Amino acid sequence: MDEVRLQFLGSGDAFGSGGRFQTCLHLSGRGDSFLIDCGASSLIALKRAGLDPSEIGCVLLTHLHGDHFGGLPFLILDGQFARRTRPLVVGGPPGVRERVEAAMEVFFPGSSKVDRRFAVEFVELRERVPALVGPVSVTPFLVKARQRRPRLRPARRVWREGDHLLRRHRMDREPGRGRTRG
Repeated sequence: MDEVRLQFLGSGDAFGSGGRFQTCLHLSGRGDSFLIDCGASSLIALKRAGLDPSEIGCVLLTHLHGDHFGGLPFLILDGQFARRTRPLVVGGPPGVRERVEAAMEVFFPGSSKVDRRFAVEFVELRERVPALVGPVSVTPFLVKARQRRPRLRPARRVWREGDHLLRRHRMDREPGRGRTRG
């Protein structure tokens, strides 16, 4: 039986809560190495773990939020500067190529159009349709995630003090009174 290794390089949210890297799982086995998701901090996480980014053969993206795919432009550019020759296959939801290339243009204008030393292939994954992404067979399923709404409190006052923008929130409201203290 072949051994497969799963390494959590990042499991944090979009804001790095707790100092964790954004979503990035590294799977290796049978001579292949691939990622599930590639958040913006993934290149740093790969290098910190002692992994060679040029050895990543494919990246599977669960969805196209920046904390799940924002590291791809950096992974691709790192490959260019590191003289990568191994092709990179990226599998993701419909529109994956356009979204990654648009991000590359935002971060580094002109970078999506340069001639690379290695091929980058995009595979659009469709719900419940098996597909090959490099050597990996994938059958995506739609998962309905619970949407958390951000809790914002309305500001009572906004003023400048030096170079800092300060807000006083209605958190200090006195019980039973319609105005804030202070």
